[in-house]
Amino acid sequence: MSVRRRRASRVVSIGVVAALAASLTGCGEGSGVDSDYAKICRDNATQKRLPDDDCNNHGGHAAWYYLPISSNRSTKVPAVGDSVSGGTSTLPSGKTAKSGISSKGSSVSKGGFGGSGEHGGFGG
Repeated sequence: MSVRRRRASRVVSIGVVAALAASLTGCGEGSGVDSDYAKICRDNATQKRLPDDDCNNHGGHAAWYYLPISSNRSTKVPAVGDSVSGGTSTLPSGKTAKSGISSKGSSVSKGGFGGSGEHGGFGG
């Protein structure tokens, strides 16, 4: 096989892998989930989103905050540093929350593919 043909083969392989990765990414964040709420970390004083690690490390100013996920329209989850409202600081009994939502923000809706559960999720 010539050098040119091998390079073309690699380019095609890389393109296929990239397309597959992009399609699989669509199955997580930004698409439907089975959870009832999006779980994010919020500053109690400023009401701005914080990195999840702030809540994992039990900072005094940080607390988990739950945004309801609608089944008929997308719920906008703000990026870290943006204001957060429209949710609750206590997860209602019998409800589930999706954690690990991208720090860059996302839109999530209920139903279809995606992670679910109190500790499940995608993003970073």
